[in-house]
Amino acid sequence: SPSRGRGDVYKRQIGNLMESAKNLIHKWHDIIDSNDLNMLESILAEDAVFSSPVVFTPMEGKEITKMYLHAAGQSFNMEKFQYTKEIHDGMNSVLEFETYIDDISVNGVDMIEWNEDGKISNFKVMIRPFKAVQKVQEKMVEALESLN
Repeated sequence: SPSRGRGDVYKRQIGNLMESAKNLIHKWHDIIDSNDLNMLESILAEDAVFSSPVVFTPMEGKEITKMYLHAAGQSFNMEKFQYTKEIHDGMNSVLEFETYIDDISVNGVDMIEWNEDGKISNFKVMIRPFKAVQKVQEKMVEALESLN
């Protein structure tokens, strides 16, 4: 058989990676659909990092990432929350979402990085407009206080 060039190997590797994030995202959707944040335990890496739109320093570690994702779940109106677009590239998923908190329209992006074990290693949330960021901060503070 003819030998394959480096380009073929590269395309195969990239193809497999693209498929990975696409094949892993169902784990996150299962949690959102079930509204069972206890399922986070099974999909967060031990060294997971959470970057919040309202806290400057990224939060490091599985437990604090879980706590912030719980607080985010309490902060957002999950009845109106919906993902409107998904992009997967390599081991990364970018999910655009819309929701309302009180009467404020919130538009944002969840940026999820998966590790080779199929677990979330990095979760970053970005939100617009500024009024929505302020509202999310208010609700996150309330939710975090109720968790303590």
